[in-house]
Amino acid sequence: MADRSLYLRIADEIAGDIRSGQLAEGRPVPSTRQIVRDRGVAMATATKVLGALREAGLVETIPGRGTIVRRRDERAARTTGPATGKRARRAGLTQREIVEAAVRIADTDGLPLVTMRRVAVGLGVSTMALYRHVPNRNDLTLRMADSVFADARLPDIPITAWRRRLEAAAHLFWTVFGRHPWAAEVFSLSRPQIMPNVLPIAEWSLSTLRAMGFDAHDMLCTHINLFGHVRGMALVRLAEAQAEEDTGMSADDWMNLQDGLRRWTSSTGNPGLGYVVREPFDFDLDAVFEYGLQRLLDGIDAHRRDLGRPN
Repeated sequence: MADRSLYLRIADEIAGDIRSGQLAEGRPVPSTRQIVRDRGVAMATATKVLGALREAGLVETIPGRGTIVRRRDERAARTTGPATGKRARRAGLTQREIVEAAVRIADTDGLPLVTMRRVAVGLGVSTMALYRHVPNRNDLTLRMADSVFADARLPDIPITAWRRRLEAAAHLFWTVFGRHPWAAEVFSLSRPQIMPNVLPIAEWSLSTLRAMGFDAHDMLCTHINLFGHVRGMALVRLAEAQAEEDTGMSADDWMNLQDGLRRWTSSTGNPGLGYVVREPFDFDLDAVFEYGLQRLLDGIDAHRRDLGRPN
């Protein structure tokens, strides 16, 4: 009960700012991470704060902008009238609407904050209404990850141009993960998932490797390592974005403050760490990703040559 009263108190304060005009229509409200940082509460409590504001029809979540103050006319449209104070019932709810709503939440606040209840609140329906279209949250997250690849298109590259084809597949995943960082968390390296929009990309890579003359072992090991590189770097990018939001510092800014590390590496016996700490380095994850991808492709090329395969 103490947690409940706390989140309601915080929600009431933000609601007061909205009603007074201090937070104007279309302006962002504090994110869950801001609430955690500024109020010293748990992430679950911060999530309940924004959920309560959505329940009241005061805010909405916009991809790329976060949670903003809803316009007054839209707030009025979400209620049936002063007599009942209940939200209007949604008619004709579809699975696509549910998935799109969940993607918007994940894009704004991250995958852990996507819950069936929060999606339902955003759509103005009961939580049970969602279960008529998606059986559980795991199914929903798979559909979310698959949906963000719906418009992904591979270029027209002949199958003999193996390096360009494998590069294209890796870059496609890297680009989609850049737009939807949470999606990398959904994919498994060891337990392939059935995603209709993703399977053609896997087929593209595997058929390329087969045309190179690789056997099944080489094909799968190569495919898994290439995708593992993309996914792993995407997770690094996601973690760095979260760290930058939490601290207000980029990786380069953070490194510049690590005097203790510099003192440790300046001592004798640390020629490797000492050298790289002293030398300037632009922490550009796109460049780091591309470097790793090219070195993997170089290794694939070397193995292809060892097998005596033609170009």
